[in-house]
Amino acid sequence: MVFRTELFYKPNSIKLDYSSNVFTIGSCFVTEIAEKLSRYKFSVLHNPFGILFHPLAIENALMRIYSNEEYQPAEIYKHEELYLSWDHHSSFNNVSSEKILSQINKNIQKANHFLQNTDLVIITLGTSYVYKLKQFDLVVANCHKIPNSQFSKILLAEHQIKTSLKNIIEMLKDLGKKGMKIIFTLSPVRHISDGIIENNLSKSRLLCAIHSVVETYENCEYFPSYEFLLDDLRDYRFYKEDLIHPNKFAIEYIWNKFKEAYISEEVLPLMKKVEKIIQALKHKPFNPHTIAYKKFLYSILKDIQEVEELLPQTSFRQEILELKKRMQDSY
Repeated sequence: MVFRTELFYKPNSIKLDYSSNVFTIGSCFVTEIAEKLSRYKFSVLHNPFGILFHPLAIENALMRIYSNEEYQPAEIYKHEELYLSWDHHSSFNNVSSEKILSQINKNIQKANHFLQNTDLVIITLGTSYVYKLKQFDLVVANCHKIPNSQFSKILLAEHQIKTSLKNIIEMLKDLGKKGMKIIFTLSPVRHISDGIIENNLSKSRLLCAIHSVVETYENCEYFPSYEFLLDDLRDYRFYKEDLIHPNKFAIEYIWNKFKEAYISEEVLPLMKKVEKIIQALKHKPFNPHTIAYKKFLYSILKDIQEVEELLPQTSFRQEILELKKRMQDSY
């Protein structure tokens, strides 16, 4: 007896290994994939503008990265005690205009360099709704918890989304290395604050636009993270308590589907060794001053030394520093 409609996904020829560079940008769901890749020590640059939900914000971010155009002081705004950028997530907000400007421009330079050597770009779209700041007639990436009365809410038409996605692809093709691949995904996180019907309308426009554009470009494809949660798992057991965001079981399921589709089988044994090291580092001893614990720390360091030559440079730098500190503290 069958109790669910399982989705079987067959990707194209994209296969990642530890020589691959991966650039991720978009809504909060792409963060989950980026964190998984980073956990296993793949070379990843994630959301240099912070979380971005709609295609116009992603297009604008990539335009600034593509042109390597730094932000100027006049583009930083102050609200109450914090300085902010309308093109960035609120995680950039700072009490110092100099600090926020410095961080933003460093990220642009880093992203421009990284994208020139990127093998795979993953873009996750979250919503078709955009907010336009009335004062400047400006579509913003984030409202920064400023009152809704200062914004106009607009639902993008499908043709607007298609145009934005095509612009994104063309910029990436021009900036990136030959053979760069682009994966589009639709975030399975439902924007309930828009309304359930409105969320479905928003997602459907994104989905239609993505498929239309992907069919046009040979270097693009669609990864069905949205369908894996809503049609394959299809149960509130796989959501967090807010009944909106996927929980750890759903994320792990979708990650495994991504891994099967896009990661070379040849690196799976090395990924297992990385996971073993990560799990060992979580161990907290009852007594950190025993000889047994010192031997345990040295064994982890030895395991790192055995694998780090096969991984991107300085992959375990933080872990090695932590181990050396633990070793010092154990005396």
